[in-house]
Amino acid sequence: MNKIEVFLQNLNPREKFLFISFICLCALFLAFKIHDHFLENIFQKTLVEHNYLALNEAKIENSHLKEIGIKLTKQIKTEEEKLKYYKEKLHLFSYDKDFFNKKINNLSKNLTINEIKFSQENKNFIHYNYVSLS
Repeated sequence: MNKIEVFLQNLNPREKFLFISFICLCALFLAFKIHDHFLENIFQKTLVEHNYLALNEAKIENSHLKEIGIKLTKQIKTEEEKLKYYKEKLHLFSYDKDFFNKKINNLSKNLTINEIKFSQENKNFIHYNYVSLS
């Protein structure tokens, strides 16, 4: 006889029940452990594939956002240049009203009209009138 058979024959019914229950629990534990490991591998593979797809999507989105950022920085630079240009032009015209009145009065003092000529012209059924001052 085998040693295990001898061991089982020497046990009383209560001990046999406990021993068989222990073996069943160990087998059940191993089955759950193997099943859990198997499920973990399956989920890990699907998660890795899903993460890989998400990573590619994130890379594409990141490159797209970088392109948009570059375009926006270029647009900001051009707008800043326009703003600088308009500020310079505004500075040219920011003199007070009296300054312009004086300039216009000085121009009118120096202006003399020697001759006035009127002329007319018709082009493509449109009538033009001209006034020449010299």
